[in-house]
Amino acid sequence: MAGHLNLKLLITAVAVNIALAVTSLAAGAVSLSGVVGGFTVGLVILYCGGWGAFGILVMFFVTGSAATKLGYTSKAALGVAQEEKGRRGARHAFANCGAAAIAAVIFWGGTSEVALWGEASWALAAFTGAFATALFDTVSSEIGQLYGRHPFLITTLKAVPVGTDGAVSLEGTAAGLAAAAVMAAVGALFGLYGAWGILFVTLGAFIGTTFESIMGAFGSAGRRINNELLNFINTVVGGAAAALLLYIFQK
Repeated sequence: MAGHLNLKLLITAVAVNIALAVTSLAAGAVSLSGVVGGFTVGLVILYCGGWGAFGILVMFFVTGSAATKLGYTSKAALGVAQEEKGRRGARHAFANCGAAAIAAVIFWGGTSEVALWGEASWALAAFTGAFATALFDTVSSEIGQLYGRHPFLITTLKAVPVGTDGAVSLEGTAAGLAAAAVMAAVGALFGLYGAWGILFVTLGAFIGTTFESIMGAFGSAGRRINNELLNFINTVVGGAAAALLLYIFQK
């Protein structure tokens, strides 16, 4: 029952996330702080959201890490590569996974009133929407920096150098949108929501990532809000948009 302690699942979740954390560290995908951060959010997501939700987390981690590693030398030469050779720290884990973890907790603690809204599928749409937003952002940035021919500011359409805050490219956006759509489809395949959720999660990811690009383009927001906090905010926006769209559709 939602909200009740399941000791067997808790022990399993601890063991699985220890194994994943150690493997990620050995592969050079995370730093020591990333081990702690990744273990924490992974434990919460698997225990509260179940195996389908955990599968979405693994998909995000593997795909996002691969996008970061792709062409790392070229991106480093341009000065736009992820620091520490692409290894993610605790701050990255909480920035990209924090909103999704909160949605998983909401799902786990769902009341009967929530269940009337489609068995809390809106919470799982928010969960996947948050991750789809983070994946959209990561893939579009990494691919855009490598293959984007004409980066421009989303607010003015003015051409800008690669790596400029708020800059987007058609190539990067297309890649990010495709990645988000695939994740949305996987969420439906895992039974987190129905077929319509694919559309709403994808739209939520697009809304969240566009919101971040607009904030980055204005500059002042970028100076006052660090990148990790901005990433967290855009996953909140993307997840909330996906949940709201699904809720309106269900009503």
